[in-house]
Amino acid sequence: MTVCGPDGKIKSSSRPGGRKRWRRIIQRSLAILILVPSTCWLVFTIAAIFLPYPRSFETIAASSTILEDRAGEPIAMFAAPDGQWRIPLDENQISPHLLQAIVAVEDSHFREHVGVDWKSIIGAAFDDLHHLHIRRGGSTITMQLQHLRDPQPRTFFNKLMQTIRARQIEKRASKQQILVEYLNRAPFGGNIGGAGAASWRYFGRPCAQLSLSEAALLAGLPQAPNRLRPDRFPAKAQARRDHVLDRMFICGMIDRRQLDEAKGEPVNVVVHELPQDSGAARGALPTLLRLAGEHPGQMIRTTLDRDVQSQAFAAASRQLRDLSSSGIWAAAIVVLDTQSAECLAAVSMGDRSPWVDLTHRPRSTGSTLKPFIYAAAFDAGICTPQTVLDDSPAAWSGYVPADYDRKFKGQISAAEALADSRNIPAMRVLAQVGVEPAIGLLNSVGFNSLTRSPHNYGLSLAIGGADATPLEMARAYATLARGGSLIESLEVQSSFNALHSLLRYSGGGLGWGFAQAALITKQPPPQPSPGVPREGENPLPGAVLRESSCWQTLRAISNPARTQSVCHEGAEKFVAWKTGTSSGHHDAWCAATTRHRTVIVWLGNLDGEASAALIGQEAAAPLALKLIAALDSQPAAPWPDMVPIQDSNPHHMAASFRSANEPHLSMISPRPGQECVLNDDVPADRQRLLLKLAVAENESRRIWWFVDSRLISTSKISEPVWWAPVVGAHEVRAVDEAGHAAMARIVVR
Repeated sequence: MTVCGPDGKIKSSSRPGGRKRWRRIIQRSLAILILVPSTCWLVFTIAAIFLPYPRSFETIAASSTILEDRAGEPIAMFAAPDGQWRIPLDENQISPHLLQAIVAVEDSHFREHVGVDWKSIIGAAFDDLHHLHIRRGGSTITMQLQHLRDPQPRTFFNKLMQTIRARQIEKRASKQQILVEYLNRAPFGGNIGGAGAASWRYFGRPCAQLSLSEAALLAGLPQAPNRLRPDRFPAKAQARRDHVLDRMFICGMIDRRQLDEAKGEPVNVVVHELPQDSGAARGALPTLLRLAGEHPGQMIRTTLDRDVQSQAFAAASRQLRDLSSSGIWAAAIVVLDTQSAECLAAVSMGDRSPWVDLTHRPRSTGSTLKPFIYAAAFDAGICTPQTVLDDSPAAWSGYVPADYDRKFKGQISAAEALADSRNIPAMRVLAQVGVEPAIGLLNSVGFNSLTRSPHNYGLSLAIGGADATPLEMARAYATLARGGSLIESLEVQSSFNALHSLLRYSGGGLGWGFAQAALITKQPPPQPSPGVPREGENPLPGAVLRESSCWQTLRAISNPARTQSVCHEGAEKFVAWKTGTSSGHHDAWCAATTRHRTVIVWLGNLDGEASAALIGQEAAAPLALKLIAALDSQPAAPWPDMVPIQDSNPHHMAASFRSANEPHLSMISPRPGQECVLNDDVPADRQRLLLKLAVAENESRRIWWFVDSRLISTSKISEPVWWAPVVGAHEVRAVDEAGHAAMARIVVR
């Protein structure tokens, strides 16, 4: 086309400059189209390589605490400190169907990309622009994992940073590790985090056992966990599940038959109750709560046996129901396997404070420590079961002990004194053994609560002057029933994240040990432990007592006739048992053991309230003996009848024993065999008989005066004491604080 200019000449309308301008525009546009993506890619790559990845992003949130019984079945579960339910799993603990389903529905190219699926992102962007709102995202599973690690608002910059972090994650972890972590972090509705917790809460079983339909249901939840919760919106959850199954079919992960069968399963999901709510941990919950608090976020394999726990709980419930009218509201029962020292049951019941772990709470031991004191004496050769002891009034350091029946039996064998739980003979034996060696032995067999100095315990150690927990008591009696052989033990076994690490605590003092929480044990090479000095027979390696000393002690407290008077079934099991009643009737104990089972029963009140019914023989013994008879299904095995190493001549042992305890006092008035005649002319209440001892110069010992085993006065040794005599035969006895005694039998006419 041509035009005519003002001068009449013909000119062309096209200009070379116009073509050049358009060429430059096109070139610049192409440069921008090439350089901008290239620059962005270069910046992205450099950032992914050199930008530090914060360690805080990799921090794993606190997990829930799972406690299992000895068979590996959950017995209690507790949420994480933030109230969330999380049960981290490793690859082997996740259903393969779930691993496939989450890839099919969330990121079908997961195995091909390197953290960012650019094609999907571009497609999602055009789709969103076309519809003028966000219809779908282009986030990969890796990008979603980054968002779960570091939740940030959805802005362009945050999305860009998410892609960079996703690329970094892909360089630091394998595809399978990324997938497993995503499933451990993804939300599944409410306070359920991760597929492990979702499997338990929705289906009541481990994730590895999920069916194809159940796995597809879970895989569909992270997109909108609260809107798709199967327990609240089953129809929506089913539609989402079917979509996941369709995606799996399209991706070739399942065939048509599997698709149809999975879609045919109904969605009938409820949030399953916790194991402790279903009664699996009846009575053990206080102990399990304590363990959960001390080992948060772990899966703990305990040694508890469901059947044994159930029987112990039922027995304790019946006994408390029967004793409720007597004002007794709390009970603790510990059942151990004697040979392995594993705790099979730990019952803790207290209506007024139901969450207090009574198996772990020290209480006055009453007479339950006497067997260990006698065992120490037998072991050291101080006496034998046949040694004749003197059960007569005595006093030590201002303390005047007496037995429950307020009577004294005079000359009695050590075995009989132990079986009858006589206090004076036990204190005499302890005086010979020594309080410090006795405490050393008690510490060695598991009494870690004995932390005061020997001086603070004194001879009252034998009759309730110390405190111990039921778990400590159980370990000690089981050690005695193994012939003095120690078993080092472990508290719990952790198996979270396939670590299977053993958490071991050392005993002694107030530290953790078997006696504190006997939930899982092992038998390492035994280590020698300090105990009572011995000569002659060498103990077994790792033993604190000779077998003969243990068997002699246990035979003394396992008389079938004595057992049958309380529990007929127990008499057939050769049960060795000892009761204890604390001063003032605040605690009732019974420790019972056989070669196979050890049962400890404590009854009382959490606030220490006394009850006249808190008597070990009457309240605790029937429960302990019936329970151990029911639990010990092994053939009855009597305690071995072993000959003691030391000279067992009872007269020789008795003489040396008595001579060590009764010197240095000589009674002047009355004289042995003296006859006193009352004066009929003087009122009887005004007549007095002088009680006086021979006194060395500057002696200031304190003396306790008994007449017919009844304390009538205390005084310094130099002070005369006057007694109003009554007609009849009487025994007058004077005892000093070291246990030395002088005695005279008289007749008053």
